Amino acid sequence: MSTSNSKKSTELVELLSTIVERTRKHKDSLPEHDARGTSFWRGVSFSLSGVDYLAPMDEISEIIPIPETTDVPGVKSWLKGVSNLRGVLLTLIDLQEFLGRSSSRNVLRQRVLVLDQKGSYLGLIVDEVTGMQHFEEKDLKEEGLTADAAVAPYIVGAFERDQEVWRIFGMKELAESAAIHQIAVV
Repeated sequence: MSTSNSKKSTELVELLSTIVERTRKHKDSLPEHDARGTSFWRGVSFSLSGVDYLAPMDEISEIIPIPETTDVPGVKSWLKGVSNLRGVLLTLIDLQEFLGRSSSRNVLRQRVLVLDQKGSYLGLIVDEVTGMQHFEEKDLKEEGLTADAAVAPYIVGAFERDQEVWRIFGMKELAESAAIHQIAVV
């Protein structure tokens, strides 16, 4: 490689490093509202059985592909095992099965929503993560959110856009529910 190309590569790496550093430094100072003063709600959109849901952005610590797991004997079928996530124990739960439905068979699209519950990590396997969504907070609905009895205890709100309802799946409510902690087969 010529000296000129090497210098350009070094400059590019330095520029990218500077951008990353500045982005990290200022990420918390980004506005939560636009110039009109409108506040926004942010969430990660995911699907279960073809239905779109939202997970509040502040309740998801990361999104990962399904990791290699170790089985845990004597537990319900929806607990898929445990995994080592950078030195931390991650319990994996198939959210479809937990809700009493058949698990998705499209493992290439499945993802794990990782929740950090005060140092205890819970990984929820969902059919697909479809992106981030932003809604005006004033458009939050809190009544008549779902007729699906399996998910109803975990739906904490909803937004509507272009005649499509986006239900907010309360990950905190799920993680704190008694049902998620009843894992043993009796």
